[in-house]
Amino acid sequence: MARLSKEKRDKLILVAIGTVALAAGLGYGVIKTRKDQLAQSQMKISKAMEKVENARRVVGRAEQARVEMEAATSKLKAIEETMAYGADMYTWAYQLLGKAGVGHDVNIIVVTRPAKGDVGLLAQFPYEAAIFTVSGSAYYHEFGKFLADFENGFPYFRVQNISLAASSEGAGGTGSSSEEKLPFSMVIVALIRPNQ
Repeated sequence: MARLSKEKRDKLILVAIGTVALAAGLGYGVIKTRKDQLAQSQMKISKAMEKVENARRVVGRAEQARVEMEAATSKLKAIEETMAYGADMYTWAYQLLGKAGVGHDVNIIVVTRPAKGDVGLLAQFPYEAAIFTVSGSAYYHEFGKFLADFENGFPYFRVQNISLAASSEGAGGTGSSSEEKLPFSMVIVALIRPNQ
């Protein structure tokens, strides 16, 4: 190769340095910017894919939710069958206590006429309450079994204001108090089935 003059050599070196600087600038400026944009696009795609997957799960769960709702509706209808209904709630209350007393040595003497009232549990609760008082007599243990069976058989009723007293004959000291029937009184709050 022929020797280049000092000017040409300096120009050639400047062109080489400029080319390297231009290539570095393009690499750093354009390529790095494009890589950053590509990474952001990948992140947006992965977020969109997560949203699509969540939407698929929700759509796939729709059938299960429908089945659960049907099961809950049928369970609610079964519960509503045990609720007070109709205009003659006195007969309903008397029959209810008759069924509950089967197998227990409990004498139900008085059942008051059920009065409609507010349940007082939740705001805008869709049910009203039938409130009635039951009085009778029973042996202490029999009353406990009756009460436990009643509350377990009708978990959506509320028994309140239970009064259990020793009879006046047992106070005089004649006879054993464990062998006497004790008078009891209690208030029952039962839900009323809404009109359908």
